[in-house]
Amino acid sequence: MEKGSLLDYLMLPSTLVRSFLFLCSLVLTAVLVTKSVINAQRVDFKNDANIAVYRIQEQILTNDVALSGFSSLFSNIGPGYPQQIRNFTQYMRAAYPHIYMFEAMVSVDASNKPQHEKDMRAIGYQDYKMTSSGANKKPTDQSSNMFDRAPSHFPIVFIDPFFDSLKDLMGFDMMTVDNMRDTLLASIESVGPAASKPFKLREGGRGYALIKVQKLPDAESSMERRYDQDGLKPVTKYSKGNVATLLIIKADTIVGSAANILPAANVRLIYGAENEPIAEYIAPQAMHLPLINMETLSLQRDLDDLGQPFTILVTQPAGLFVQHVQFILFLLLFMCIAYGVYYRSLLAKYRLQLQRDAGLLELSQQHTKLELMVVKRTAELQRQSDENTNLAQQLIRVQEDQVHHIARELHDEFGQTLTAIKINAHILENAETIDAVSNYAQDITSQADALYETMRDMIQRLRPEALDMFGLKVAIEQCILAFHLEEQGIGLELTIDDSVNDLEEIYSIASYRIVQELVNNAVKHAHLNYLKVSLNAADQHMNITVEDNGVGFDPLEHKVGFGLSGVDERARSLGGLVDISTVIDEGVKIYVRIPL
Repeated sequence: MEKGSLLDYLMLPSTLVRSFLFLCSLVLTAVLVTKSVINAQRVDFKNDANIAVYRIQEQILTNDVALSGFSSLFSNIGPGYPQQIRNFTQYMRAAYPHIYMFEAMVSVDASNKPQHEKDMRAIGYQDYKMTSSGANKKPTDQSSNMFDRAPSHFPIVFIDPFFDSLKDLMGFDMMTVDNMRDTLLASIESVGPAASKPFKLREGGRGYALIKVQKLPDAESSMERRYDQDGLKPVTKYSKGNVATLLIIKADTIVGSAANILPAANVRLIYGAENEPIAEYIAPQAMHLPLINMETLSLQRDLDDLGQPFTILVTQPAGLFVQHVQFILFLLLFMCIAYGVYYRSLLAKYRLQLQRDAGLLELSQQHTKLELMVVKRTAELQRQSDENTNLAQQLIRVQEDQVHHIARELHDEFGQTLTAIKINAHILENAETIDAVSNYAQDITSQADALYETMRDMIQRLRPEALDMFGLKVAIEQCILAFHLEEQGIGLELTIDDSVNDLEEIYSIASYRIVQELVNNAVKHAHLNYLKVSLNAADQHMNITVEDNGVGFDPLEHKVGFGLSGVDERARSLGGLVDISTVIDEGVKIYVRIPL
């Protein structure tokens, strides 16, 4: 279609309205798909976040259960049976990896410190000694009354896991550490477990301590001596005072359990009203960030239960990821293709409408051109038919001339020679002397030789013997030698490539006759004194060039004779062409190219 008609169609009101509605449909489709994706992400986030919170709550509940079991076990058997207690704690640490350490403490008044150290050495801790991190400071706030009612010391009497590097912690007074003292006092006040503020762990990461202080029933003596079943080892059992059990929890492990459920979310565990972060899991940005961020989904849950005042905050970016963008682009592309097909059908109808009248005019013009082509082609065919008729007549005349020439030569040459041989043979029969016989025999021999040469010349003209025996190159050389150019004062430049000897017979004969005819025409009509002949087979073509410096001719005034017509017919019969270049008084150059 022409540019003007296309522009006219685009500017039609109906086309503008369709285009506007199509653009609106593209925008509406993108918005609907985006909302659908975001809504699906909200639902999935809510479900997964609830599961992750439940998983964290489950571990917090596990902490309370493990602490209660540990406290009950230690209160019943005391520090005298460390291996039984360690079997329990090791099992719990293996089953719940977020539990980092178990510790047990007993309340000791300042007056009972020497006796406590003695009792602990007696049950196997030879180097046991109570130590502290500094002076015991009383709190001055609301917990002062509670501090007055609390024992002055809470030394560590059990640790699991127990390494050599942790031996120095045995006997360490936890009341001398601000964070632990506040937690111990809070547990005493609430009569339940209490969680400490978060702190850094020695192996890395952050954690917190969960402490439970349990008051034992009173008895007359603070220590009761008893022996094991064999009566060999004294065992100490606490029957009065307070026992504090402690769990150190790895907060990073608790938060990390939510990562498997929400790999694309950020999970934070926050302590108390101070909003102090305990642990945080941050999703790998490169893997889980949407390509187009639309909003941030969040879920906050307070878990102020079982003495562990925590808040869980889960956030996750919501938007279009790569697959969503690809889907939207594919959908929009599909809509564009569909509209393009629809638009193309409308455009085709419009084109037909515009081209209807123009088509009639073009059809009329084509009809006129076709009539002119038919007239021109008819004239060309008539010309070729006339040429073929003339050529056929020429061929018949040439054949008759050749037959007449052969008959005359046979009569003149063969008849006279044979008659002379017959006469000499008759005289030879009546010869009386040896010299006469010899003379007549020589005459017969000479006449037979002449007859043979005449016969050979005729055979050569009818079918060149050298072509079959030596190939095209030698045959053409002998053909040109037969014109005796040197005797006529004509210089010759002959170039024949050896590749011409490998041609098929039909091409060899055609090339031989073409060269023969072209050289014959040049010698007879050109009045030349220089002749150049070149033959080569290259690029799957036979190339023949014959050039002279004769008088030339004007192709517009002189009709091409039978010789050149025969050359042209031979070349065209093999799919070739003939190119004639001539200038008056400067010679003629004829180039023949035949495909092989």
